Amino acid sequence: MANDEMELSPIARARLERVGKLTDEQQKALQRGQDVEAMLSAYYTGNTNGEGLWQAAKGLTEKHGPDIIPEAQHSILGTLKLHTGDEDFERRKAALLALESLKGSDRYSAIEMLLGSVAALRQRFGEVMAQAFDQVRAQMEPQLRAQAEQARMQGMLVDTTSTIEASIKGSPEWRNFMSQHEGSHEQTLHDYVERISDLL
Repeated sequence: MANDEMELSPIARARLERVGKLTDEQQKALQRGQDVEAMLSAYYTGNTNGEGLWQAAKGLTEKHGPDIIPEAQHSILGTLKLHTGDEDFERRKAALLALESLKGSDRYSAIEMLLGSVAALRQRFGEVMAQAFDQVRAQMEPQLRAQAEQARMQGMLVDTTSTIEASIKGSPEWRNFMSQHEGSHEQTLHDYVERISDLL
């Protein structure tokens, strides 16, 4: 027993101490959250597929009740970002819809449509970002290549492509573009997420 305690990190011991002070309701809520986190983690990391997620969620409804489904959906919804990779976004979209199908609600189509709008927004944002990056590159690349060539002539090793990309992303022009366009797209995403959240 002493060895087991020695292996626990200070954070783990603190958590155990807190659990001992929680009410029954708080302990149930904590267990619910841990079960949802474990289920979604297995799905996000590819250790289970959509069918596995559906079965796991069904099992959790028997353990915790039907409210566990919207709880899991809200958790997934909180991970939808503009910069999420396409594959990760599609997995989250599929998970939200798979869980919605467990609820037997009539809101599946509305949620699917809003998620389609989120997908379109992300695509537009990606296209705008790529176009803007190309424009800034066209302005800055000749000077940056000349600087890289001078550095090479002085005997320095320079990865021109990486240097150019890093210089562009660190430039005031790029930062100004990001502050203007990313904010408006983030607000639109937030609005879509709020509308989906209201349906869950």
